[in-house]
Amino acid sequence: MTDTAQPTETRAAHSIWLVAEREIVTRAKTRSFLISTGLLMAVIVIGAIVISALTGGDDTKRIGVVGAESSLSHTIENFGTATGTDVDVVPVATTADARSRVADGDLDAALVPGPSANQYTAISESGLDPTLDGVLRSSVDQTGLDRALAERGVDTATLPRATLALEQTTPDKPDEGQRIVIALVGTILLITAIMMGGSMVAAGVVEEKTSRVVELLLATIKPLHLLWGKIIGIGAIALGQVLVLGATALIAGQITGLLTVPGAAVGMFAAVIAWFLLGFLFFATLYAATGALVSRQEELGASSAPLTILAMGVMYSGVFGIQALDSTFIEALTWIPPFSAALMPIRIATGDTSALQVVVTFALMILACAVATWLAARIYQRSILHTGTRVKWTEALTLAR
Repeated sequence: MTDTAQPTETRAAHSIWLVAEREIVTRAKTRSFLISTGLLMAVIVIGAIVISALTGGDDTKRIGVVGAESSLSHTIENFGTATGTDVDVVPVATTADARSRVADGDLDAALVPGPSANQYTAISESGLDPTLDGVLRSSVDQTGLDRALAERGVDTATLPRATLALEQTTPDKPDEGQRIVIALVGTILLITAIMMGGSMVAAGVVEEKTSRVVELLLATIKPLHLLWGKIIGIGAIALGQVLVLGATALIAGQITGLLTVPGAAVGMFAAVIAWFLLGFLFFATLYAATGALVSRQEELGASSAPLTILAMGVMYSGVFGIQALDSTFIEALTWIPPFSAALMPIRIATGDTSALQVVVTFALMILACAVATWLAARIYQRSILHTGTRVKWTEALTLAR
């Protein structure tokens, strides 16, 4: 590195930092940004509390057994464990007491012995669900069989018991649901940041053009330095907001019990952030170019429409693609930037990908960002001082050659 190159690079970095600092300070203090961030945090916390209240109830089935048949109680608990049903057997003194407690909701069901040894009546408020019905019927059958064998002098404790081994063709994916939720939330935050941050970049460029501030700025710094300063500054604001919201979601999830494995959650959150940075960079540079194409805020909507449609397509690919990750269309879309920014975190969450695909798609996304940056830089340099009618994308691409 030559001695003359270092001061030039230093001045460039200083110029970019000044612009970025100005954007960070200006945007972070706006009432709309602070209020929107606070509202989103409140929505996340309230949502976590509501979801926890709706899904975090006790699923244990309380079964009352009239009489002191310990063998029946033990059998019910064993069958409950075998079927994956949490069962709490409660001894009840009388049939009337059993009916009263079922009616009050204290018991899910109660077993009452009938006139003969192998007759029972199941009492429930509105019928038994199939799983609980199967547990009780199997328990009664097993108890009756054990009693019959005992009456004939057979010691049931010495009889061999049949066993069932489980072999899965598809192994379990621990904490898959939690990772998918984090990936989906990350996708939604990505699109939110793209819409808000990208719009701020484009609107900021138009505002500077309209007020002629850009002419004063370009008298002291280069167009690319101004472009990168705005992208880095607003990108830092968007990333900071995502980190705050993500941390809020992680903390709320752990406190409410929705997230039980911090390691998996933090690891998945890191993957989401990595893809978020690439996705935001891709769109932010193009939104900056969009702002350079127009001279009035009223024209910005029409100019940025193609990017808005693309961003919505990225969001929908993530939200709806999770239902068909094994489809040919979604698998092919996963390889295509910028859709990979939304789909790859979900594939990582479900384990439906390989290390090679992660590396290759990440490299392709970086390449797409480089192309978008190069294209946006050329459009920005050639259009930032343009005033008058809106420059169409076809004309802008021609100028970028």
